[in-house]
Amino acid sequence: MTDTNYISHDTAPQRRVRHFFSLEDANKSLVLVRRIVADVIGHYGRLVEVHETVEALETAGRLGQVEDVRDELVATADRIRICLEELEEVGVELCDWELGIVDFPALADGREVRLCWRADEPRVTHWHELDSCHLGRYEIATLRSARGARATTSMR
Repeated sequence: MTDTNYISHDTAPQRRVRHFFSLEDANKSLVLVRRIVADVIGHYGRLVEVHETVEALETAGRLGQVEDVRDELVATADRIRICLEELEEVGVELCDWELGIVDFPALADGREVRLCWRADEPRVTHWHELDSCHLGRYEIATLRSARGARATTSMR
């Protein structure tokens, strides 16, 4: 007899501990983040090229060649997924695959913000509010509290 109230450990929602970065921690993590983001940018460029090739082949009616190219499309997308998982393990979010814009969760003045880094920048020099994207970035000097913010909270 099967108990329908039983929930396996494998299907139960996992709780993650969210890490809030200090500015110093964010900059230290760039050693790894920079390499992963460079891979994503490269893979994303290839993904766009391969997608355009698939569309061109379909338009030309060369359906026999589409499957081979689609396999490369899937493999490239899988490489990007692996990179995104690695960034998630670090505790950051990649917001723009083409420009390599990364958000680092941080606390400042008792509120959650995002420290923001772009792949062509030598270090984390900007931040933005949660409800604005990287287009609303401010210089880090306007966020004094982010320099020493460190905390963890539990989240799903």
